[in-house]
Amino acid sequence: MPNFQIIHFIPPSREAIILNSPVRSIIAVPHTQNAGTNHWCLYLATSDTTSVIHGYFRAAPYLCAPDAQAQFKLHVPPNLKVKDVYNLLMQNDRHKYEFDSAGVGCRYWVTDQLGLLQHQGLLVDPEEVTAAKNGIVLLWPDQTPLPLDQGAYYQ
Repeated sequence: MPNFQIIHFIPPSREAIILNSPVRSIIAVPHTQNAGTNHWCLYLATSDTTSVIHGYFRAAPYLCAPDAQAQFKLHVPPNLKVKDVYNLLMQNDRHKYEFDSAGVGCRYWVTDQLGLLQHQGLLVDPEEVTAAKNGIVLLWPDQTPLPLDQGAYYQ
């Protein structure tokens, strides 16, 4: 039986290049509504026009996907690399998360990662983190309140 891989680098041959890419900022993004909620992602901005999308660590030829409903830019310390974010999440088992029975829970996961990244000094402006967390509890683009659906971490 092949080894089960939770994290994927796309393409796999670029793993080292992706991990060594500089992170200029992290952007929390809600995407187009689906089933009464927004899917949220963290984009690790590697330039003014490119990013690495967390979750499957894919280098993207854009800063944020075209269906982004908002962007919450979060400043990072100098010389941060994708591998610093990746290693922190892996060391804290943040890759071991399941959505709830309805298949949602990414907003809770993103909120949780923002707290971890801030606590570990990888996000440097508490006001930006607060603004992003306040945005996560809204439905976009309407900006109406939407309680968090919570998945669960597993061992």
